Amino acid sequence: MLYLTMQNRKLTAKSLPGVWTALVTPFSRGKVNISKVSELVERAKDAELSGVVPLGSTGEAASLEDDERSQVISAVVKASSGNIPVMVGAGSNNTLKTIRNVQQAADLGADAVLIVTPYYSKPTAEGQKRHFLTVADASELPIVLYHIPSRCGVGIPLELVIELSHHPNIIGIKEAGGDVFRSGEIAWRTDDGFAVLSGDDPLTLALMSVGAVGVISVISNIFSTKFNFMVKMCLEDRYSEALLIHRELSPMLNALSLETNPAPIKEAMNIMGMKIGRVRPPLSPVTTSNRKSLHQAIELSWMID
Repeated sequence: MLYLTMQNRKLTAKSLPGVWTALVTPFSRGKVNISKVSELVERAKDAELSGVVPLGSTGEAASLEDDERSQVISAVVKASSGNIPVMVGAGSNNTLKTIRNVQQAADLGADAVLIVTPYYSKPTAEGQKRHFLTVADASELPIVLYHIPSRCGVGIPLELVIELSHHPNIIGIKEAGGDVFRSGEIAWRTDDGFAVLSGDDPLTLALMSVGAVGVISVISNIFSTKFNFMVKMCLEDRYSEALLIHRELSPMLNALSLETNPAPIKEAMNIMGMKIGRVRPPLSPVTTSNRKSLHQAIELSWMID
């Protein structure tokens, strides 16, 4: 694995601005389609995105076996060729397992890890603090926190985020709670060593207007160049131009929210001929009516593009 020597660069908050694609996990006949994983990374590189994020919610990490996690990470790192950073989703509701996941990502050459709020267990703020600090102290890789209360049952309290931001190994947060004010407060009250990323494509422009520096994105699996351009316009304070792109993509952004992610994005990718397979149980393919809506949104987006 000589390619591993090209990885494990030391990412910081200054490495995070831009679009990071939340990669889907492609399947074929029930197994991970490794060759397709590599193709998706190549697409992100061609679009000059800031990075790729395998094994997040979009990557159906909860439905993968340990050996499949290893296969996906290895394939993504190899395909990245050291030319695009890799941030691996490594969180769980088990602190020791999270540490093992982080070590696995480091051993396989990832550049950073994304650590979600412990789900199901619903820890208090003190429990979350101990969880994140224990993981951060043990990690060889920089950590981006992941706030998504709709999936976890609890969110990371604002004041705890501010406190955790002082840890030298915690470099940012993915904000997927739908709260623009909260995201702005975090951006305002943390220093340059900590960055806010949107975790919700439709709110990216709004979050960037109050201090976020980019997004971990679902739509960039398909409309990567256009969405990347929108984010670059925001980074250059050209919000009127960014707003036009946001409005052009609005039908697609809405269609991708019709059912639980990643069912809609995987269906859209298949409609576009990318052949990445369907979601694994307990998720199910989108309904016929929603598939029609995805078709219409794709056709409209292509016409505009």
